[in-house]
Amino acid sequence: MLYHIHMLDLGFRTHDFGRKFATADEIGELASSFRSPACLHFAPYKAFNDAPKPLTVEWASATREALARHDVRVAILGCYINPVHPDADTLETELSKFENGIEVANALGAGLVATETGSLDARNIRCEDTWSDKNWARFLKIVERLLKKAVDNNVVMAIEAVADKNTVDDPVRMFKVMETFKSPNLRCLFDAVNILPIKGIDDFYSWYDEAVAMLAPYIRAMHLKDYIWADSMPNYPYAVGPVKKGNIAIGEGIFPWKTVFGIYKKYKVDNVPMTLENFRPETLAQSLQYIEKTYAEA
Repeated sequence: MLYHIHMLDLGFRTHDFGRKFATADEIGELASSFRSPACLHFAPYKAFNDAPKPLTVEWASATREALARHDVRVAILGCYINPVHPDADTLETELSKFENGIEVANALGAGLVATETGSLDARNIRCEDTWSDKNWARFLKIVERLLKKAVDNNVVMAIEAVADKNTVDDPVRMFKVMETFKSPNLRCLFDAVNILPIKGIDDFYSWYDEAVAMLAPYIRAMHLKDYIWADSMPNYPYAVGPVKKGNIAIGEGIFPWKTVFGIYKKYKVDNVPMTLENFRPETLAQSLQYIEKTYAEA
């Protein structure tokens, strides 16, 4: 049976194609060869050989126009920083980078400028102090700064939760951030694998049902990937296996996507951009078929 679920707004994390590109036309041509229209999670310095530093409005406009020629657009401007970096000078550099992303987002046509929420360990690995009241208050101040920039530029910024590692590491903390600011310029990038605790959960349905129900008003984009069990993971030095290894192409691991797609449908959050992560170009066509089939059956 063939499945064609074209209402899904699917696309790709650009640097997963495995190389840096010389031009935006090259990106658009390759992305559209797999899906058209397509959306991108686009991290300029990982995707391009020579993206300007800082990014400029002129560059962003030209990139947007080149992608549009192939019916491809940037849904997520990936500007992944550590917004709680322990070194003050490095932190300022990180925040300035994100603010630069906000400045060019509209010219690029990006629906979101997104980041993870960082760790107090400079290597961005698990550190217990990351979840202290002191760091939480510091993080909220930083979000306040970035959000002001987003509001001033009429841009939506998004944060992504990463379990057991980052400042925002579970659905409850994400909800607290959203409710603290109650701003239409602050939203959630929902990665169902990253938000899953590293040791897993017993009841996928109830856990995700509660999480998505809580965050549904704030979910503005999603990542799609998979996971397997591993003996250990370098970014989680205190965890003893089996632990989640979440860098697997969707459909090639053990994540219950049929269940989770059903929950997305239930809470009507399945109309947001969904970008594939950790895919391999040689199996990307199969990954897209898996998504459409599984979504249709959910």
